[in-house]
Amino acid sequence: MAAGIVQEGKHGKGVVLVTGNGGATWDTVEVKEHPLSLFFLNDSTGWMVTEGGIWRSGDSGRTWKRLAEHKGLLRTLFVSEQRGWAVGVPKLVLETRDGGVTWKPMEKAAAPMTSAETTGYYWIAFDRQKRHGLIVGASNPPQPRLPDWMDPERARLRRTPSTTILLETVDGGETWDSADIRRLGELTRVRFGKSYALGLYQLPNSAAGASEIAQFEDGAKAKPLPLAADRSVRDLAILDDNDVIAAAIELPGKSHDLPVPGKVKMMRTGSLNTWIDMDVDYRAVASELTLAVVDAHNAWVVTDTGMILKLTE
Repeated sequence: MAAGIVQEGKHGKGVVLVTGNGGATWDTVEVKEHPLSLFFLNDSTGWMVTEGGIWRSGDSGRTWKRLAEHKGLLRTLFVSEQRGWAVGVPKLVLETRDGGVTWKPMEKAAAPMTSAETTGYYWIAFDRQKRHGLIVGASNPPQPRLPDWMDPERARLRRTPSTTILLETVDGGETWDSADIRRLGELTRVRFGKSYALGLYQLPNSAAGASEIAQFEDGAKAKPLPLAADRSVRDLAILDDNDVIAAAIELPGKSHDLPVPGKVKMMRTGSLNTWIDMDVDYRAVASELTLAVVDAHNAWVVTDTGMILKLTE
């Protein structure tokens, strides 16, 4: 499944694309609201966050039913068909125990000593045992205009926060601890592998590079991995054999935040020290990339310019 907006003149319509043959062909399902993100627990059951709330599908994305009306949400994640969380702005984390029919605020989300008006949560990740989980947020100081991520319809989180916020659980979400981390850049992704986790930071104001991948060693502590300075990594995935695939954009200039799309660069490493470039369709350009990886032989990346790429042997 993939979700997005099809632009028709000045208007856009929400769509979900569904494939049953690895992406060779896609069926288009129109939805009533603009999608922001998808989460599927298995082949058939999934949830969609839109600009207006949360929807559920039980037939692989071909039909959708609205569960909750709520503005400001950006993403959701479920560890079972009943237990899940949704995150957004301002300073918002909701939890459900009935599959998304009812939601209540998670009290621990309010614990960080940051202003609600400038704080948002935007990423959720759990390990494969669904016991260790992280919810990621950020707080920006007041600015003359609202940061991009304060507009949930855009849901683009590309500004350097003064504070990264982590909510962490080690018991499947029954209890959570919070930590505020002052660090250069914005933590935009956390991916769990079999034996370690990686975080992806965007560094729009750094002279060293546009992004950084760091291996989490102990809670919030992170060990940076070497990365080329001429490209910006937008997403990553850890395979079963602990190899890592990264989806990156070649920077079209010296600025890290140009609106001009750059060439798509796909990289792979088995050592976390040396990256090998993979062959990519020369027509692929993008500003944003999202990876979907099943295993070492089945992986896809979607661009914000309307292209879906599939890994080939």
